[in-house]
Amino acid sequence: MLDKPEKTTRLLAALKAAAPFDVELAPSLIEYLQAQNVADADRMHHVVWDLSYAGDEGGIVCHLSRSEETGRALVVSLTHVRVPRSMPLAAAVLDYQKHRAKKLKKQGRR
Repeated sequence: MLDKPEKTTRLLAALKAAAPFDVELAPSLIEYLQAQNVADADRMHHVVWDLSYAGDEGGIVCHLSRSEETGRALVVSLTHVRVPRSMPLAAAVLDYQKHRAKKLKKQGRR
């Protein structure tokens, strides 16, 4: 199991309550999205409108576009975005990201 269920549930609820909020995409994610010809992949800054949990496999995911407005959805893992340091949940997000990255690395995944 990658995530700590209780801690992840609390963080997800807190992030949902804080939405919408700004995030910055990791450069590696931008490169990947551009290679896949994803619209808006050239923008580094995005707004998280909603969040959900994609199970242990996907973890907490950020909904970066409103599908009802654009006709498509852009959903990315919380581990691939950076929240502003000024955000009250920034430390909790960073802790989640570090924990998840460490567990994924142990399993040989990214």
